[in-house]
Amino acid sequence: MIPNRIFFIWLGKNFPWSAGIAVLSALRVQKPEEVAVYSDVELQGEGFDLIKNEKGITFKIIDNSVFKDLGDDGICEELCNKVKSPASKANLLRLALLYKHGGIYLDTDTVFVKPIDDLLKFKGFCGTETVALPRELFKSINPFAYLICGLRFAWRFFCTYCPSGEQIFRKTEKFFSQSANNAVLASEAKNPIIANAFKEINLMKESTRLRRYRLGTHLLQSITRNKSSEFMEVLPNCYFYPLGPEICRHYFLDGSGKRLSKMLLPETRIVHWYNSVERRFLSEPLNAAWTLKHPSSAFTILSPL
Repeated sequence: MIPNRIFFIWLGKNFPWSAGIAVLSALRVQKPEEVAVYSDVELQGEGFDLIKNEKGITFKIIDNSVFKDLGDDGICEELCNKVKSPASKANLLRLALLYKHGGIYLDTDTVFVKPIDDLLKFKGFCGTETVALPRELFKSINPFAYLICGLRFAWRFFCTYCPSGEQIFRKTEKFFSQSANNAVLASEAKNPIIANAFKEINLMKESTRLRRYRLGTHLLQSITRNKSSEFMEVLPNCYFYPLGPEICRHYFLDGSGKRLSKMLLPETRIVHWYNSVERRFLSEPLNAAWTLKHPSSAFTILSPL
């Protein structure tokens, strides 16, 4: 059984407001035994101010002891000291912490909608997201596969900007690929699937380890093959990714709150809203002031304040 313990990882000093919202929603909706925020330095910023006095939240500084006794021949610690990308470091840290302690890891661009107590019965779980470019495509020599991929991108682009486009897109999701994502990842301690991740990292060429996504979503997809197994339940996108990449722009549009009940699905427990949206689609910082200016957006309604 998975421990009812939630943890987040943040590398850097400034903990943004939206990350504080993620932590607060986990605390208030799931009511876990502990919410831990791991960081490499003492935190500050709007998000930290939001949660620093909340009971049930602990702040922990990461050190190299995280990587001790993993049975990985020290490769994760070596890699974490070598890679420059915070995302790659966080990928390694979440695997190490899950393997040693168990629990539920969440990215800081998530919001809890419903408790996940019924999912804790599994030995591990993650979820799939709807993607236009499946990893398997890179191995294909079929030109029609690339043509279909291009059509998917064009259709997703249309639905991203079309009014109520998320509902149009949902009717066509069956034509897209479903791939495991590690923004929500849970397991018991010493989970064999996580151990397999360490083995696969050890077998990778050094140049491969440094590629974008290779230690994150691509690694999870490789060890799960996007299918459930005895040690890892791979849940459909409705659980954590009801709106996938790009399409999730609709959470932030004025007036989208009235469609929230349709955006979410009966199985939805956690919403991953993809912080790439903030960088690409929003003209203002995503903070409390933003929600006051956009009270009718689905994101504002989802926020626990």
